Amino acid sequence: MSKSKLFEVRPFSKRGSSDGFRPSLNLWQKALRRIRHDRPTMVAFTILGMFAVIAFMAPFLSDVVFQVDPVTQDLRNNYQPLFSPGHVLGTDELGRDHLSRLLYGGQISLGIAILGAFLSLGIGIAVGVFAGYYGGVVDDLIMWLVTTLNSIPGLPLLIIITAILSPSPLTLVFIFAVLGWTGTTRLVRAETYSIKEREFVVSARAIGASNLRIMFVHIVPNVFSLLIISLSQAMGGLILAESALSFLGFGVRPPTATWGNMLNGALDYARRAPHLVFLPGLLITVTVFCLYLIGDGLRDAFDPKIAD
Repeated sequence: MSKSKLFEVRPFSKRGSSDGFRPSLNLWQKALRRIRHDRPTMVAFTILGMFAVIAFMAPFLSDVVFQVDPVTQDLRNNYQPLFSPGHVLGTDELGRDHLSRLLYGGQISLGIAILGAFLSLGIGIAVGVFAGYYGGVVDDLIMWLVTTLNSIPGLPLLIIITAILSPSPLTLVFIFAVLGWTGTTRLVRAETYSIKEREFVVSARAIGASNLRIMFVHIVPNVFSLLIISLSQAMGGLILAESALSFLGFGVRPPTATWGNMLNGALDYARRAPHLVFLPGLLITVTVFCLYLIGDGLRDAFDPKIAD
């Protein structure tokens, strides 16, 4: 062999090249690859994305495409069946278009779930990282508050609060956020305890980084993968909570449509117009199932113990 070939320097090859060199992937890259190959999770993402887009476009679809209104009453045409002229999904007991109300109801129900979950997540992150980072008296007081809130049955407490406030959708978001942050707090607190003494945190403290910077720049990003899983599960729980409150008559008041109060209002007419019960119930079931399926898929995708 010639000296030129013996000492030939070959550049690093790109991933998938013929010499077999393959750069290592970080946790997020591995998780994204696992999710792309997880068919049930991808199907759930697709269905949920379609629901979100359709709910967001509810005014356009209702006013321009189908040319119906969710609050216009026509008692002469109530209880219209599916595929009636001018009403694709029929009408309810007051003659209102059922499709239009489902579209606007999805906008409210999904909006409450998304905003409430993000707001409660933000509160839980802030409180949990403070408790785990400072420890001592601060941790004791926060955990006493968390334990006290968790000891109160959730649904009766929600019923009492909503019965007093008669909430609008925005008020219900804040109620869910104020009462739903404890689970995230416990998770973030436990992770903060295990992270705050690691080398990169000690190094940041040694070079003069402030406590706030250490908490929200160095610690919180390292628990973000777990928080995504918690977020998807929280959304499913809030949709069920809103539906349960509306079903019991303590949620968003009519004429504002949500899937929950549509289901409650249709129970008295289930035999005469079963589609009024079936359709909102089906949408709630599919949405919550997709959210929990996504949460399960994300948990598996971010699990470092699972081999690729």
